[in-house]
Amino acid sequence: MKGFFRDIMQIEGVQGIVLFSHHGEVLHKEFKEDESFDPETRDWWGLFIYTLDGIDEADFVFSKKWLYIRKTYNGYLFVLAKRKAPIAMVRLNCDILLPGLEEMEAQKGWGRFFRRKR
Repeated sequence: MKGFFRDIMQIEGVQGIVLFSHHGEVLHKEFKEDESFDPETRDWWGLFIYTLDGIDEADFVFSKKWLYIRKTYNGYLFVLAKRKAPIAMVRLNCDILLPGLEEMEAQKGWGRFFRRKR
């Protein structure tokens, strides 16, 4: 899955991504630099993600960082970036990549054997 988010990670200013399940479990994390942030050491992500129910996307702007949260098929994608990162590029890449993530998730298990031909 690391290569799947390559386009988002290559945007200037993006520092990392974390993909959470709907229950707050870390499905994937990737950072450019060695960040001290380790989402797996926190046990309150489930509660935070529960409060996001019904939200498709959200932005949190801090003094030096920017956090973009996007609802996905299997949870929420968190993108951590510097304030000067091109926000429109991050959103555009999420618009392009997230349908592919849903399709990739649907192909797991028996579903890949019973796909409809297009």
